Amino acid sequence: MDGTAIQARIPGHGEDNIISWFDHYVDENGEFCGAWNFAEDQEPPDCWTDGVCWTSNEDGKSSVQPTHWKEIS
Repeated sequence: MDGTAIQARIPGHGEDNIISWFDHYVDENGEFCGAWNFAEDQEPPDCWTDGVCWTSNEDGKSSVQPTHWKEIS
């Protein structure tokens, strides 16, 4: 979770997703928070808002979390 791009499996969205952790977002309370986001120009799952995996998306639905990841070789 240091911002390094990794390859991740996102259930229902394949295994070739290149994502990274970004911890300088600001939540609705004005607090800093972190979230997964796409590191390359790829199509994110519909449940991610603007390519970012929040606990819940802008429609109030849960975002699908990555389940497996590995370093990019």
